[in-house]
Amino acid sequence: MNETENRKRHLIAAYGAYFENLSPETVNELSGMVTDDFTFSDPFTTRKGPDDVCAYLGKTFTDTENPNFVVTHEALDGDIGFLRWQFSAKIPVIGHWEFCGMTELTFNQDGSLLASHVDYWDSGQHFYGKLPILGWIIKRLARRVAG
Repeated sequence: MNETENRKRHLIAAYGAYFENLSPETVNELSGMVTDDFTFSDPFTTRKGPDDVCAYLGKTFTDTENPNFVVTHEALDGDIGFLRWQFSAKIPVIGHWEFCGMTELTFNQDGSLLASHVDYWDSGQHFYGKLPILGWIIKRLARRVAG
């Protein structure tokens, strides 16, 4: 394993720990791990720059109760890192909310900082499908498509 690969693996682990320890007090600790033009995307939004990303992540604590990430897997494949995680929280209308997701990470040139974060999880099933009325419509459409 070379120095750049070691640096990337350490950064993936530190980033996973950042999410596992995410709180209103720690949300701004992101800036030391990401580039100035860091891009964060999830099924709801795309944010650019550590300040905008931190503000978005900070909303998690006003929009939900007891948000919690548990990173279950970390991987590095060349220039791309991956985190597999479980998220849980209590949110209005849905109640207890829990799902599994995957994050794809890219790095800057020397692998010392993260350049992007893209989340992959099924928002149709795990969010919209749980909303009253809309959830009923989505489930009905899914049954029709499945035959």
